[in-house]
Amino acid sequence: MIKHIWSVLCEKSSVDQLSNNISLFDVFEALVVDINPVPNVKSPAGSEYNIPVQYQIVTLWTKTDSEDVKSQVRITLVNPDGKEKILVNSELNFPPGKRRMRSINQIQGLPVGKSGDYRFIVSLNQGEKIQKVADIPLEVKLNINTSPKQA
Repeated sequence: MIKHIWSVLCEKSSVDQLSNNISLFDVFEALVVDINPVPNVKSPAGSEYNIPVQYQIVTLWTKTDSEDVKSQVRITLVNPDGKEKILVNSELNFPPGKRRMRSINQIQGLPVGKSGDYRFIVSLNQGEKIQKVADIPLEVKLNINTSPKQA
């Protein structure tokens, strides 16, 4: 059986080759984004912006038995209105003899529609059961510049 230990939202991470320790860089809890829409183009209500940001969700797992264990990990973004979007759906292979394992999920782009509290839900699928193991909050503030640019 696989057990979740922790999950962190950060810009990047680095694993030391000698010690196998991980360093997490630019861990973030909030994001402020300035958006300059195309002039004279009206965005439809409820439109979404894909913020060009690279980030990672790093998770540490442990297992309780010595067998080779496989599972599915899903990371879902939940917007302030409760709408969900799956960002990651990957296999977690726990080789025999390993007690702990990290998964480093590299994600490109953040789809946002408005300011508010977004959540990254980390779920683990073990057999027939999907279990939420982490809920990582991210406060997003959009500054949308709607005034025309002056030459």
